[in-house]
Amino acid sequence: MTFSSNVREEVAHLPIERACCRSTFLAAALRGAGSLHLTGGGHMHGEVDVGSHAVGRRLLVTLREEGATCGVRAYTPERLGASQRVLLVLAEDAASSAALQRAGVIDAAGRPRPFVDDSLLQRSCCRVIALRGAFAVGGSVSPPGRSPSLEMRTHDIAFANVLAKCAASMEIPLRVRERPRWSEVMTRQRGAVQDLLTVIGAEAAALDVAEDDVVRSARADANRRANFDTANLSRQVLAARTQLQAIGILGEAGLLGGLPVALRTTAQLRLDNPELTLAELAIAGNVARPTLAARLRRLIAEAEALG
Repeated sequence: MTFSSNVREEVAHLPIERACCRSTFLAAALRGAGSLHLTGGGHMHGEVDVGSHAVGRRLLVTLREEGATCGVRAYTPERLGASQRVLLVLAEDAASSAALQRAGVIDAAGRPRPFVDDSLLQRSCCRVIALRGAFAVGGSVSPPGRSPSLEMRTHDIAFANVLAKCAASMEIPLRVRERPRWSEVMTRQRGAVQDLLTVIGAEAAALDVAEDDVVRSARADANRRANFDTANLSRQVLAARTQLQAIGILGEAGLLGGLPVALRTTAQLRLDNPELTLAELAIAGNVARPTLAARLRRLIAEAEALG
């Protein structure tokens, strides 16, 4: 199973206790994976097609709690590598129509409603359930270790905007995008992905994302420290090599003996300890570090003066 499938499985097992939340969950599921079908005699029934057995069971329980009559069928699409899906078909009876009406999918006359009823989202609990239902039927999230990305697909741009407003009320920024065949709300911010998973009840997945963030931060900090140490060591090696070359040039020119005692002592100290850093060399020679650095620069300047 993919990471997204695990998240859908996790949220599908969460109970929905309030009647308003059941209607909101159905609204989100029907707007994300549902369809309305006209039959003979002007009758109409609803269908919901989901890719998870756990989500299918949650929808079946919710529909029956709402009084709807629903049939279930599992099938495997013909496309290569497709996994088994679950199709829920609502009956053409008054109770099922009433459930669809409470979910804001059809009006009192049985006609499809293009916009979701705002009254379904007045309560904070319903806003959470709307996001949970939308992810359960049409959500995907990148697994830990990859670039953060979370998407929830819906049939229309209107409900995508509603989902974005629900998330914004919880200070979770989501971006709305309209595609030729669907609309979606999405984010690529690691903090927003973690917060949204926590809000919809996918706490195990949120912990996985948080753990990955901690590991990434620790790895990045370790890399920064290693790069700093490597660069610092390279500078020290280059400085020591330059000093030794300058001393060698002065020695070949026979000028070391004519230098002041302090410079001759410094030159000999560096020749005797080519591997030491400036700080270690200052300790070995019992000389202040700034004084030793100035003397070494003087030796380099004397060598450069030779052209």
